[in-house]
Amino acid sequence: MGLAGSYASAGEVRSLDPPVYLPDGQEFKTWEVPVIFTRTYYVNESHAQASDDNPGTESLPFLTINRAAQVLQPGERVVIHAGTYRERVRPARGGSGADQMISYEAAPQAKVVIKGSRALRSKWFPSRRNNGSGLDNVWMTTLPGELFPEQNPFAQVNLTDGQIDACMPWAVSTKGKVPNALRRGLIFQGGRRLKQVAAYEQLAGAEGTYWVEADGRSVHVHPLQSVDPNQAAFEATTQGFIFAPEEFGLGYIRVKGLTVEHSANCFPRPQQGAISTQRGHHWIIEENAVRECNSIGIDIGDQFDVTGPKLAEGGRHIVRGNTITDCGIGGIEGLGIEQTLIETNTIRRCGWQRIWRIYEVAGIKVHCTVSCLVRRNLVTDTIDAPGIWLDYANRNSRVTGNVVINTECSNGGIFMEASQAPNMVDTNFVWGTQGNGIYQHDCDELVIAHNFVGQSSEDALRMQICQGREVLGRLSTARRNRILNNLFVAGDSMLFISDPDNVSDHNVFALGRKPFDLAEWQNSHGWDKNSLVADVQAAFDPDTLELTWSTRGEVPECPPVDGITHDFFGRPRAAGPVLPGPFGSVPREPMRIKLNVR
Repeated sequence: MGLAGSYASAGEVRSLDPPVYLPDGQEFKTWEVPVIFTRTYYVNESHAQASDDNPGTESLPFLTINRAAQVLQPGERVVIHAGTYRERVRPARGGSGADQMISYEAAPQAKVVIKGSRALRSKWFPSRRNNGSGLDNVWMTTLPGELFPEQNPFAQVNLTDGQIDACMPWAVSTKGKVPNALRRGLIFQGGRRLKQVAAYEQLAGAEGTYWVEADGRSVHVHPLQSVDPNQAAFEATTQGFIFAPEEFGLGYIRVKGLTVEHSANCFPRPQQGAISTQRGHHWIIEENAVRECNSIGIDIGDQFDVTGPKLAEGGRHIVRGNTITDCGIGGIEGLGIEQTLIETNTIRRCGWQRIWRIYEVAGIKVHCTVSCLVRRNLVTDTIDAPGIWLDYANRNSRVTGNVVINTECSNGGIFMEASQAPNMVDTNFVWGTQGNGIYQHDCDELVIAHNFVGQSSEDALRMQICQGREVLGRLSTARRNRILNNLFVAGDSMLFISDPDNVSDHNVFALGRKPFDLAEWQNSHGWDKNSLVADVQAAFDPDTLELTWSTRGEVPECPPVDGITHDFFGRPRAAGPVLPGPFGSVPREPMRIKLNVR
């Protein structure tokens, strides 16, 4: 789906279904049009006659995807048959318009796996150090040099001091510490990622761990179940990028239906995903599975620094329907993106590197957005990181209809940061945050409306200021924000608002773990004059995505909020007063609803 209508040069623009409006009242539209491809190439690694010297026909297919990437022209596509492809795909060119895209797509029902790892077939020996000592059930091998035709990620640390000095002054305290100082290379046993440790001694008694010597070639492993590794299947990652052009700024490329895994990418910055647009524009990345990456799954922005020279058409991507799991830093990240749609993605268990202090971690982490739409994504079990984070100088962007559950981060299931222009966070379901449910600091003009926030271990909603911080040349504030028509259910506490120049009203507060005295809140701050306390009973099953809930007590009728025209399920909101929360109704008797985002 799409991008805003101001970019008519991209071709015909169409409404989403149903239409969606941005904070400035303008409709968000899509540039995507059907493409009639003029030629189709084929890749089939299991075909008996597959060769990169072939013409790439179905009867004489290419052996590798990258061979197709060198010959594809605008308006052409490659169809990839099932198989495991251990390679890097480097598109040589992009398309020439919305109706002249270049497409990389899996054949119907085909499981196409592109791996950034290689099978590790070197012999394992019982581990010994230089002094002859060793550990029980620990083995060692030397990684063959031929595994690494370019760079060896086992000889590279995750985040160098130089990266931090270049553009990350806030991360100085992490220099030389774990996990920054660990190596980028990953080891897999039988398809399961092993845990890297910082010292040889930590392998003792710790099945499923590995340690890399300073030379970047000698690896020591304590295998899962303490098996003889010569009798098991091991893989080692060999590259950071898996699908990424060499040239910056290519556009009109589609990537569809692929499984991309085992990336040895660096920690940001720069942001480098297993799938990377390399600062491109007008990509469609859809229905892929991206998993088991050292750092980021998909990157769609400027990667490094939005204050430097900017490519003419960066952003304007469509990222939809992907399943992104087990990425060490984040699922989808983009720096300085404009008019981009991120929708219907499922993102699970990202952030396992546990490096919050570099402030580049989240299920979805985008910076400096302009007129972007993040909607109907499922983000679950994010580790030491927010679920969805819009960071710094965002303008006219909207986060709506998302399901964000079991986030482990004080800074929120949804986090909006340091943005002085209007933005919206609405119609979301946020549950089970180990921290604040929805969090913002240093934002003005933010609308937080019609959300359901439940079972947060800290505040359901927290709005505060980082004292002394400058945003775009002026001291940050948290003013003229509006908190309207929300349901705040069973949190540790309800609201924290640091500045009186804000509006909060027509919300429902359900009983939490700490008492919430609405009358005192109203008298002390003048907020929530039309809000109510109600008995909301709610239980949510994160496996089935079923919410069972009911309400006792009076529920306020709320004035509609401009731009919020449909409920969570896509049903139009009636004219006139509306009910609080995302679902368009507030049941008196127990009701079970399924919160599907696709």
